[in-house]
Amino acid sequence: NGFSEREIEVLRLVADGFDTAEIAEKLSYSERTVKNVIHDVTTRFNLRNRCHAVAYALRTGVI
Repeated sequence: NGFSEREIEVLRLVADGFDTAEIAEKLSYSERTVKNVIHDVTTRFNLRNRCHAVAYALRTGVI
């Protein structure tokens, strides 16, 4: 599906309404790591923002 486990974890939490700081705390990542994961996904799939990334992941059945 083109997504790593880390990306799927982050996108699931974004979809659940968590912000960057909350996701970082839940997954024991830095906020920078969370932002980088989202940036990597949006860049790789030519998506516009985190909402678009979540919608894309939902439509492709990843989350």
